[in-house]
Amino acid sequence: MAKIDEIKEFIGYLKVLIGIAIAVALSLLVWLFNHYTDLSTIDKVFSFIAFMFDLILILLLNKKILNNIKSLKDL
Repeated sequence: MAKIDEIKEFIGYLKVLIGIAIAVALSLLVWLFNHYTDLSTIDKVFSFIAFMFDLILILLLNKKILNNIKSLKDL
């Protein structure tokens, strides 16, 4: 497989992962809003930390995708 095809496949894989991470972040946010009054403070804090971790993951995946796209320009 050519190097350019390998990078394109990797970008496609990362796009799937970023889609899953976005779905998880939105689901967690909706769950948090729906159960906000029922949760203890610790549950709220851990949910917020999980949401922030997921957002950081989305940003890192996005940066990786953009770096791979820039590397395609050099080939």
